[in-house]
Amino acid sequence: MALELRLEDKDIAPEVLQGVEQTAQAEDELVGEFQPRGSFSKKPLNTLVIQAKKGQPLYGLKADYPNFTEDQAELPIEFVRLLLMFKQSVDDAIVADILDEEDTFVLEDITDDSSLKILAGKLGKVFRNSKFKKFLATPDEEVVELSPAEESLDDERTPLPEGSDESIEDLFLERV
Repeated sequence: MALELRLEDKDIAPEVLQGVEQTAQAEDELVGEFQPRGSFSKKPLNTLVIQAKKGQPLYGLKADYPNFTEDQAELPIEFVRLLLMFKQSVDDAIVADILDEEDTFVLEDITDDSSLKILAGKLGKVFRNSKFKKFLATPDEEVVELSPAEESLDDERTPLPEGSDESIEDLFLERV
């Protein structure tokens, strides 16, 4: 399971734990829809793991995905999550005109050792691309500072009641 909570670590209601468990299962099922299935040998799998380990630090992750010790008929859910993260950023970089269309991949097309090697090659190329590295290092949304005039406009749109020293949080809590 992606998220593990220990009952002894925190005092969490059983209903909350059950909800977390159900959410994790639903997420696993969703990711499982993209899960490559086929006949995968250990060596090409580990070639892909090597590239994944090169990419993980670009996303602020530890390069710690374990090597495969045996052949697989399907890629593990955790590995698929990692590949989906890579795919999303590659697709975003294509839209931003940082990468070419040929750099994308479709997980459902991964069915054998040859397709694993092609994916490993694509990821290796992408992870070496300096423009892509810069793209990943740039925040998604640039912080825009408001001018004093713009800030006062916001205050005019959402004024506090007259004579009130209450914070917005206090106002929301009153409604609950």
